[in-house]
Amino acid sequence: MIRVKKASGRLEPFNREKLINTLVRVGADEETANEIVSVIERRIWDGIPTSEILDRALTLLHKRYPPASIRYDLKRAVMLLGPSGYPFEDYFASILRAHGYIVEGVRMIIEGRCVTHEVDVVVRYKSERVFVECKYHNRRGIKTDLKPALYTYARLLDLNDQFDNAWLVTNTSLTTEAEKYLNCRNLLYTSWNHPEGLSLRELIDSCRLYPVTSLNLPHSVIEEMLAEGVVTIKDLINRGSKYLSLLMPNIDAKSLLNDLKRIS
Repeated sequence: MIRVKKASGRLEPFNREKLINTLVRVGADEETANEIVSVIERRIWDGIPTSEILDRALTLLHKRYPPASIRYDLKRAVMLLGPSGYPFEDYFASILRAHGYIVEGVRMIIEGRCVTHEVDVVVRYKSERVFVECKYHNRRGIKTDLKPALYTYARLLDLNDQFDNAWLVTNTSLTTEAEKYLNCRNLLYTSWNHPEGLSLRELIDSCRLYPVTSLNLPHSVIEEMLAEGVVTIKDLINRGSKYLSLLMPNIDAKSLLNDLKRIS
């Protein structure tokens, strides 16, 4: 039996069906997904890191169906928004706008009863005003623990004359204790796979707002785009072919722009 090593170091059996389902979910047809997994199965060994499998599947998928490869390793693309958490805050604010939330601001300074707070994102939805606390990680295998849940609630207590609720958002998983506490205090939360309907993965896929780090572009180009506030593929499309030509003089900007439009 072939086992794979998770980012946490835990070993678990290689699951062919799980990998096929992942490939199909991002847009590959059943036949292509089965072909890719069959190729991978012939080249893996016991204890292979899941990151190695992801790299191999992504390379094969990109050759067969480039648009799907952008959605395949979305979790890693979000992690590449770092090392600071600022692009992630901007990215999540864009996701909220795409879902109909009114974003009042990002990184807002707000006076509480006792102290001054820098709030990552402030949003309104229907009659509620909510502040968002973003907890960003740029490495796999790290979970958001109880501490951010505790200080998110403490911040709400100091700001509850101005906000109806608080929302803790992370791009990885929450520990069981953190999730238990957030539910106990009736706080909103979003982690990579939870809760159903409000997970980060679902929020991204449902509005097709993919980060520029999904693209197979030089690291220096990605860094320049993020520094200029170009966080999503739609941001890049809105800048137009002239911006792409200035950023990457050696590419066919119009052709790339057309490819990006098909993705988003």
